[in-house]
Amino acid sequence: MKKISTLLFVFCAIISVNAQVPAQSQDVMLQGFYWDSWNSSTTVSPQGTTRWTDLYQISGELSGVFDIIWLPPSALSSGGTGYVPSQWNNQNGAWGDVDNLKKLIIALKANNCRAMADIVVNHRNARGVNSSWTDFFPDDFGAYGQFQFDRSHICITDEATASASVPANQKPTGAADTGDDFSGGRDLDHTNVYVQNAIKAYLQWMKNVMGYDGWRYDMVKGFSGSYIQGYNNAVNAYMSVGEFWDGAGPIQTWINNTGKTSAAFDFPLKYDGLRDGLAAGNYANMGRGLAYTPSWSKYAVTFVDNHDTYRNDNKYLGNVPQAYALLMSSPGIPCVFYPHWKLYKTDINNMIKARKAVGLTSESQVTVQNTSGYFKSYSIGIYGEMLTYIGSTTDVPGTDWTLACSGGTGTTSWKIYTHLNSTQGQTAYQAKLNAGVNPQPAQAIGTITLTGTLPSTWTSPKIWVWDLANATTNFTGGVWPGVALTSLGNGKFTITLSGITAKEVGVIFNDGISTATGEQTYDLSTTTDACWNVETPGSGRYYAAIKVVCNTTSVDNTEVQHFNIYPNPVNNELKIANFNGVGNYEITDLSGKQIVNGNWQNGQSIDVSNLVSGIYFIKIGNQIEKFVKK
Repeated sequence: MKKISTLLFVFCAIISVNAQVPAQSQDVMLQGFYWDSWNSSTTVSPQGTTRWTDLYQISGELSGVFDIIWLPPSALSSGGTGYVPSQWNNQNGAWGDVDNLKKLIIALKANNCRAMADIVVNHRNARGVNSSWTDFFPDDFGAYGQFQFDRSHICITDEATASASVPANQKPTGAADTGDDFSGGRDLDHTNVYVQNAIKAYLQWMKNVMGYDGWRYDMVKGFSGSYIQGYNNAVNAYMSVGEFWDGAGPIQTWINNTGKTSAAFDFPLKYDGLRDGLAAGNYANMGRGLAYTPSWSKYAVTFVDNHDTYRNDNKYLGNVPQAYALLMSSPGIPCVFYPHWKLYKTDINNMIKARKAVGLTSESQVTVQNTSGYFKSYSIGIYGEMLTYIGSTTDVPGTDWTLACSGGTGTTSWKIYTHLNSTQGQTAYQAKLNAGVNPQPAQAIGTITLTGTLPSTWTSPKIWVWDLANATTNFTGGVWPGVALTSLGNGKFTITLSGITAKEVGVIFNDGISTATGEQTYDLSTTTDACWNVETPGSGRYYAAIKVVCNTTSVDNTEVQHFNIYPNPVNNELKIANFNGVGNYEITDLSGKQIVNGNWQNGQSIDVSNLVSGIYFIKIGNQIEKFVKK
């Protein structure tokens, strides 16, 4: 296998992710909340609460269906839903505390599902009702910097300037706003380099410490899109999408202003295609929006409703499953709304399964074939094709098409047919829809390896590990600060523990000092082997960022590995394609428990006949793939 230098590897990685708009994306998103769904009142949250602990309990099911979960704003806010932030580095709010948030993100990422942060950087709120309009909490992002906003960082065009209740020595003195005013908080001056650096530090901290993979930018009409480009390029997250609530032309201009580093929500499809098209029985209008403009579909995140539209006159009033039938057969990246998923879960899951089976992408070609009396479209995916019928019709395709899913009657009818052109297409990604499991492992962990890259001042670090479900059960001797770790060099330490009777363990890395002067991480948790980068301290303890890839060897040279598996689902023998040479492999279940391991070389199959039916992961090198055992 060819080896490349670390420098070249890093350079290539930067090129591949810098755009922050995935090419040929097969992702399907979920907006994992709705307005005030942190509130336990059934009147406010009829589809159930979506606090961090609530989502964690169904994280296995969510990550089995969706590729990206868009989470609500997690920074401390003066409003419960989180859209008037008062302190970015304080991640304790109405949705839950920071530890449960990290626990949720880790659970999602363990199942190859990304967490998207809702980023509100257009405006900032003051400390509280008893403080001035321009008296702000400081932000401490550890290694990424500390920042303190004052009135010089607020746009002079903010309403605080004209307010008679704001003393002259507290009025904003920043530059004029580069976008629309927001009256619910103080508009940040994005022309100010200090503000720019604070936002970049915030995003870096959210990605590298909190573990988020991408951004949903709120209220991007409030400042010039050119600043989004600077923020995105500074962080290189997986994906960026902006809420630019407008028509097609202005949205396209905004995307261009970001240097095409961000996607945008497809408001034109929602209003022109769904509200004025499908819901009005005007089928000719349905093929509208960014998604149906070939050069722009890559940048379209399609949706039926979101937390704002669902609670006012913008709520979609047509047949909801029909609307998702349009989204799931269209280009762009579909974003499912949590209440819709709760109400129409079976239908939406089956549509996603059909989309994944034929390999539709954000840039797939789609042709609208009929709009007279009913809607019919033909979409081309990587693995096959899809025909979608919406509305009352007796038209049926030929015998080489399979009815993947359907629903409704008469004018509410919808049908999705698929034609798969390869063996790979018949099985692609179907494991995602069969997950539906509790994130807690069904069995005890047994043996676990825990690794941390620790501060250089921790010369003799130790680890403390316990059963999260029963804190009296400790696996590291029961005497603080625990047991010693083994050095791997370069500040990296590890330990392998056996006899773990817990389904999930709590973990604390510490400097090995038993007295009150000792240093330690915040409480961590995992259900499987895990690695952390321990960051600079926050509030007296050290942050720790989970690493998706746990590389315990030298990084001077990096082997690039990529492989495909087939057939999937599999009966007896799992075959590996596009992998040259020899490699060690391991197969784990959904809990992360190792089931099989061994050596593999090119041309060999892996015998999985003894596995019980279910979902498993196979790992070779740094790549992990999911498969289904029939």
